[in-house]
Amino acid sequence: MFEVPRLKIRPGTGAYQKGQARVVEILEAALDILLDEGYRAITMRRIAKACGINVGNVTYYYPTKEALIRDLLASVLQSYMDIFDDIRDDPNLTAEEKFTQVIRLILEDIQTKKTTHFFPELWALSNHDPFIAERVDELYFMVRKVLNHLIPLINPRLSEREREVVALFVSASMEGMTMFAGYNKPWAPRMREIEGIAVKSLLDCVKTITSADIKRFAEKG
Repeated sequence: MFEVPRLKIRPGTGAYQKGQARVVEILEAALDILLDEGYRAITMRRIAKACGINVGNVTYYYPTKEALIRDLLASVLQSYMDIFDDIRDDPNLTAEEKFTQVIRLILEDIQTKKTTHFFPELWALSNHDPFIAERVDELYFMVRKVLNHLIPLINPRLSEREREVVALFVSASMEGMTMFAGYNKPWAPRMREIEGIAVKSLLDCVKTITSADIKRFAEKG
């Protein structure tokens, strides 16, 4: 069973250098509010109350809500990227085994409250908020990087453009399961079966899909 940390805050950001412990406290509070009450409930005043500090202490590190959300999303993303990097760089695994581990990691993580609440909240907001839409696009672009690294090792016959669309399909196939088998969702008890089906079908797809297949699909449109 994989376990992804709630946040992984990277040293080096301006806010982090000013006060590591306080930044962690602020971002943890913001994440809790988002998970329990939704994005609209995140305000500087609400975060200050959760941390037991005044609003000025929050705005010292994050002058705007956008700056805070940018760091929050980056910290959530980094917790995944560190694990993806570990899988990618493991010399004891084949490319297919690494791909399988990535699939299992994502589907197991979908069953956590954080993931089931966090990402659908962002999906909904991205339809109406250009700032959130850009952050979500950046986030998923980074997640697909590990797939774009592994796919050519499994199926080197695909072009870069073809690998990118296959990686997008794989990512979307897994993320869509959040609404059906995520935390407290109706199909959550069947996740072990779903995970096995996903590993087999997605790996088979990556191994057998050809440039001719993708070209034919495009022409049918």
